Amino acid sequence: MTFREKNAWIAVVTTLVVWIFYFWQVAAAALSGALDGDRVFWLFVWCFGISIAIMLPVNIVAAILARQNMDAPADEREREIDARANKIGLTLLEWLMVGVILSSGLVAGYARDAYAADPAGATAVMLINLMLFALSFAALMREIIQIVHFRMMD
Repeated sequence: MTFREKNAWIAVVTTLVVWIFYFWQVAAAALSGALDGDRVFWLFVWCFGISIAIMLPVNIVAAILARQNMDAPADEREREIDARANKIGLTLLEWLMVGVILSSGLVAGYARDAYAADPAGATAVMLINLMLFALSFAALMREIIQIVHFRMMD
């Protein structure tokens, strides 16, 4: 297994564990009418920090144990896999962003009903988190596509 494939596995597992928790908490708060922008911000900061605190040392340990160079230049096969995954991931991200934009009216309407005290703030928090979800989902799919391509080419 190449280091880039190990890196993809580490990213997928970390993303699933940390960010599913984050988006579950935000969605539950938004749907229950208890969305607090400060709490969501600090939850994001903590989840981001935890992601880095997990991925960085695990990647370093994986490289040391396998005696692989983390900074080795990608070979032709790895560049091809990365290009395919990037193309699919970016296309997915574009479509998801269009979906977020098209859903903004629904989000604003829900915020007016559920958060009468501050519908603009609630709309902003929900739309930002929908964009974050789109970004993380597209990145997750990109990493999964890389893994699939590495497995198919072995």
